[in-house]
Amino acid sequence: MAEGSDILTRDLDSREFQHGVEQGFWELKERKDWFLYVAVFAPDGRAYLLELDCRGYGDDAIAGRFIDFATHQCVQAAWPQGNAVFQQWIKCTAGFFICWNQDRNGISHHSEWKGQKAWSKTNNQLLAYLNFMRQMLHLPSRGYLRQTAANPA
Repeated sequence: MAEGSDILTRDLDSREFQHGVEQGFWELKERKDWFLYVAVFAPDGRAYLLELDCRGYGDDAIAGRFIDFATHQCVQAAWPQGNAVFQQWIKCTAGFFICWNQDRNGISHHSEWKGQKAWSKTNNQLLAYLNFMRQMLHLPSRGYLRQTAANPA
């Protein structure tokens, strides 16, 4: 288990992770053992708090979910909203999970993804996850619905 922790620390300290912080895409708010709390920023000025369960890091996929900044509760209002394309990946109305082949909860809904081990085919599993989230929020083709009111980070 220590090896996974060392890899997670290395990935958090990586130049690529820091570059995402500098670019205003994400910010590590807190680390509690295997849990990371990362604010991800949308182009409309809104921020969303991702709770990333990194238990088994390196050997298993990360399990992510959006939570409320103040209460740390997983509630619908904490999840970004989008059109039907967006909702193919971000399941914010039923089940609250990220349907992606590098998310542990998504994999639990698609058993064929487990054997692919897509999360292990990257040099920085955390960076791959956060880049996926950045694309979901920033690329218009992914269907995120930009809103006018910003929330606190």
